[in-house]
Amino acid sequence: MNKQQQSLVQIIKQSRLYNAVWATDVVPEQLVAPIAIEGLELRIRLTRVASIAGLLVAGAIAIDFGATTRRPAVLAAFLLLQLTYVALFCFTVAWPLVRRRVAGFDRARVLFNRLLFALGVFWAAYLILLMRASGPASQALILSIMCGLISTTIAAGPLSSTLAFWTPLTAGAFIALNVSHDLWRPVFVVSVAIYSAFVFFTMVAVNRRMLERSVNALELKRTSETIQMLLRDFEENASDWLWETDAALNLVHPSARLAEVAHRPAGEIRGNLFDFMAGTDAALASPADPAIDPYAELRRQIRMRRPFRDLVVPVSAAGERRWWSLTGKPTLDHEGAFAGYRGVGSDVTAMQRSRQRIDFLAQHDTLTELINRAAFGVLLDRALAPGNACGAALLYLDLDQFKAVNDSYGHGLGDILLRAVASRLRNAIRETDTAARLGGDEFAVLLPSNSRIDATAMADRIIERLSRPYRFDGVSVEIGVSIGIALAPADGDRQDLLFRNADLALYRAKNDGRGTWRLFDQAMDRQVQNQRSLRRDIKRALHDGQLFVEYQPVVCLRTRRIRSVEALVRWRHPQRGIIGPEDFIAIAERCGLIGAVTRHVLTEAASLAIRLPSSVSVAINLSALHLREALLFDQLSAVISTSGLAPERVEFEVTETALLTTDDRTIDNLRRLRRFGCRIAIDDFGTGFASLSTLRSFPFDRLKIDRSFIHELGRAENGERIVKAIVEFGQTLGLLITVEGVETEEHAAMLYGYRDIDAQGYLFSPPVSGDRIVAITGSGVATIAPAEPATM
Repeated sequence: MNKQQQSLVQIIKQSRLYNAVWATDVVPEQLVAPIAIEGLELRIRLTRVASIAGLLVAGAIAIDFGATTRRPAVLAAFLLLQLTYVALFCFTVAWPLVRRRVAGFDRARVLFNRLLFALGVFWAAYLILLMRASGPASQALILSIMCGLISTTIAAGPLSSTLAFWTPLTAGAFIALNVSHDLWRPVFVVSVAIYSAFVFFTMVAVNRRMLERSVNALELKRTSETIQMLLRDFEENASDWLWETDAALNLVHPSARLAEVAHRPAGEIRGNLFDFMAGTDAALASPADPAIDPYAELRRQIRMRRPFRDLVVPVSAAGERRWWSLTGKPTLDHEGAFAGYRGVGSDVTAMQRSRQRIDFLAQHDTLTELINRAAFGVLLDRALAPGNACGAALLYLDLDQFKAVNDSYGHGLGDILLRAVASRLRNAIRETDTAARLGGDEFAVLLPSNSRIDATAMADRIIERLSRPYRFDGVSVEIGVSIGIALAPADGDRQDLLFRNADLALYRAKNDGRGTWRLFDQAMDRQVQNQRSLRRDIKRALHDGQLFVEYQPVVCLRTRRIRSVEALVRWRHPQRGIIGPEDFIAIAERCGLIGAVTRHVLTEAASLAIRLPSSVSVAINLSALHLREALLFDQLSAVISTSGLAPERVEFEVTETALLTTDDRTIDNLRRLRRFGCRIAIDDFGTGFASLSTLRSFPFDRLKIDRSFIHELGRAENGERIVKAIVEFGQTLGLLITVEGVETEEHAAMLYGYRDIDAQGYLFSPPVSGDRIVAITGSGVATIAPAEPATM
């Protein structure tokens, strides 16, 4: 081959078409040989069965064409075809011996491909000779047989082997068309051409995909071998360490590296794992609040006998607080019993401190180190969450004459002044208060009380402290501060509304001469009057039967069968119309009437449940304040017993936010209700910051995912992942799952893949009367069809 020919070959091998056909871009050079051997052996195994099938098919064709087959040329082609099949079969049977005796793998592959090529040639010759001696109808049949043989080339194995069989068959198909005067028409020629091209590209695609799978399998095997080698090397040279416990979680076989990082002699490393990590640090050994046990997750994983990975825990090493990352898995003895844990540990103190610093900077203003607007918004939302009976006060601060200082002395001194203001503000507020820098010269203070006296007294104190002169390197600066005050929920029960009203009050303070504060009084006056009126009327409402109950079904998402109905109390006020529970439940709590309201709702719901199928239960919401009452269980169990309703058909719902203010009496009431036979559900999950340790202390049966997560499905980037994580979390704990706020079929479709979950929302039914519920379940089937969302 001359240089010009060699250049042409090189250009062809670098072309996209060449790569697409032979997949040279898929297989790394070092894997070409093993993948070629694997592919050929697979093709040989398939050919063993195909040889028998081919012999039978060729014989069946010979019998069908009878006398035509006995013609000398046809018979010769038939016999050669049969002999080639026999040779192929013998080759596949003797392949192990052939592979050892044939000099080199390439020669074996060439021999096999030549047999396949010969097989294709003899098939083509056999069918062409039959077509020449047959009528038009038989010719069409023979052409279809030939096309069918072409399609058999779409199989696993090297592309060279499939092409060796495909090439003569495809050429033979066109020769057969030329032989037949009836079939040699454009429509048949084009059809055969398109079909052959389709088979060719399908062969290429299948071959490419098989090569990719082989490459991945070999790479995975090589990676696994590398990992095994690294693990063997780890025990000798790694900076991390191995740890092991017995069944009682006592440390055994401490490594030298573990003793080094623990700053203890290896002989002194013994005893319980948790005691060893806590050391002399009392905050780790005996946390003041069991709910913030730093080892809670590790204890949970070990108690469930589950493996864990990269679990970061605090430790006390030589009196210093450090952080370790632990990975471990349970070990079993020869009888299959739990024998302890074994794993790997590493010191991640530097990384943890960096992460804590990053977290601090993410939530704090870098200049003043007060919390920033985003973190303040989270705290404000928490303060505004339903169930916070104390309310909150927002003080919106704006510095007076700060712009003049910046313009006169420059931004450098302006930054120093802001840090000084932040320091004075931090010293002026109480430990329970929170100060934040919102941006520029705007600050905010959150008080955990909606008392007007507390808010105004704090405003006076802040104005007095911040208005004192500031001195920096001989420069004396005087500024003031104006404050707008909004009280929650009187002036707003949402963050944006409270900020808007506080800003309006701040605007009035500045207009009134600055250096002062103003309350957002108009909305507050209306709210105070409204609450006083409702407080008087709610007693009359209980006496006169103005409270009524509506019910919203909870259905099985897949079958649309009603599982339960949630009882929702409403107030039909003579002058104000229908009032929702969000407007009077808190008032009922402060008036000491929440127990009477709950008993009224439970009585109505139990009366309805008696009329419903036994498979349908009722759900009742319990107030966090009511849960702390000593007589709660006695009152509720008496209502259920009097109604004749089985306790198993009653489910009590507790909001997640209620868990933040629980005490022993709350837990005791929940446990007594559950022992009585009722189910307990955690409502609005995901909005109350309940910790795992808190969840473990409650006897919950059901977890209801808050509607806010469902409304983000398909809109928020991580909406589906969050819902999936919550569902899997609940099911891992063995809880029933209910999804709230399902309002569209799109929501239902996104949730349809989850196993055994219930749904509630306007897609199925809005809250309706008890008679409507009875009508829906009147057939005894208790199934409802999706409904259009009702207008509120």
